[in-house]
Amino acid sequence: MIEGKLVVDAVAHGYDVSPTNRATGCPGDNYDGFGMFMHKLGHLPLESRAPGYMLTEEEFRSRWSAEALASAFFLESDTDVVFYHHINYPGFFAGGISRLDTGLALRELAPGRVFVYGGVDSLAEDRQASFAQMEEMAAQGVTGFKFYPANGTFDEATMSFRHMKYDDPESAYPYFEKARELGVTHLAFHKAMPLGPELEGVKVGDMMNAAIAFPDLTFEIVHAGSAFLEETAFELLLAPNIYANLECSANLIVRQPRRFAEMIGKMLQTAGGHQKLLYASGCAVAHPDPILRAFHDFQMPQDLVEGFDYPELTREMKADILGGNMIALHGLDEAALRETVGSDEWAARRAEGKVEPWAGHRARAGLVGAG
Repeated sequence: MIEGKLVVDAVAHGYDVSPTNRATGCPGDNYDGFGMFMHKLGHLPLESRAPGYMLTEEEFRSRWSAEALASAFFLESDTDVVFYHHINYPGFFAGGISRLDTGLALRELAPGRVFVYGGVDSLAEDRQASFAQMEEMAAQGVTGFKFYPANGTFDEATMSFRHMKYDDPESAYPYFEKARELGVTHLAFHKAMPLGPELEGVKVGDMMNAAIAFPDLTFEIVHAGSAFLEETAFELLLAPNIYANLECSANLIVRQPRRFAEMIGKMLQTAGGHQKLLYASGCAVAHPDPILRAFHDFQMPQDLVEGFDYPELTREMKADILGGNMIALHGLDEAALRETVGSDEWAARRAEGKVEPWAGHRARAGLVGAG
């Protein structure tokens, strides 16, 4: 907790860019290039420069275990609860880039602290197979579904990577109807950040019609504000069931605090309030501890307050963004969460003191941290 308030991380990832996870048919050079892309454009620009945090490419690309993630969140930072996002991306990864089995193992490892969003391949040639996977994940107790507007496959007919816009009634809406049928009402969508070689699908603007068509579902724009800031802010304002998931955009506060201030200031100002902003670290893309510490200390620059009329970010607003908003969105029992995170084995171990950054991952991967 931070100042007695629960910290809920809206996105955790159990990456696996190890050699054994390469999909059949994906050339080795392409696979290695994707791993390098994730490290150089994901981890390195967002991670803290303080000693111990920067991961080598070898460290980053080794398979992340549930134990390593639990250590990063519950022993190495002040995070209390996490929402794990499973990602398929079958064009490159046999077992998913963020593995479902790792998320389920993490949930079992920290009962009551972990919720799982199951990844949906909405670009699969066999839609019924995707529906069957959604049914299986619902039976496994997923809390939400995660959608990627590309899946890493190439369309020979159009000579382009396949991608999807989510306001298409014929190609996209059947997946939302299936989620509703299964009683899974929380949907998250990768936006704003490149998906390897595919860029078109990450543009925003397609959430609005979908959110209006499905008012009983919630739509999270993931990486909100890292690009297409004004469009995202308007979508937050105009659709009550669209939320800003701050994975990777929150991370900017560590090394680009001015950019973070301008981003969150615009969303606070335009969206009409802070209640639709959801903190997320995206760990293991970067370590959660520096983000949380920087967010706790953050103050809106006075020139942005005076020159752009951006609102101050109060302690109460920070507490909501760091946990209260996600608790409210999912209708969680805050008292029960407090009981869990205050009395389980992770609480007892954390009480012994904060562990060194990435200690769990480096130990389990058998790697020596370069810092």
